[in-house]
Amino acid sequence: MHSQSLFAQLMRMGLLLGLSLLAVHHSPTLLELLAQQAIDSGCHQTGHHSDHTHHH
Repeated sequence: MHSQSLFAQLMRMGLLLGLSLLAVHHSPTLLELLAQQAIDSGCHQTGHHSDHTHHH
């Protein structure tokens, strides 16, 4: 039923991951943008407000 082998899928995913890592590594602006996005999403991960204040 699968049209592609598992090996081919893993190779394609590995290649895309490698290209993504290279792009982030060579682009400080992109790295900063992704880091800020990760911080923001982690900050609001819980559904309730915590005791510490948020500075955005």
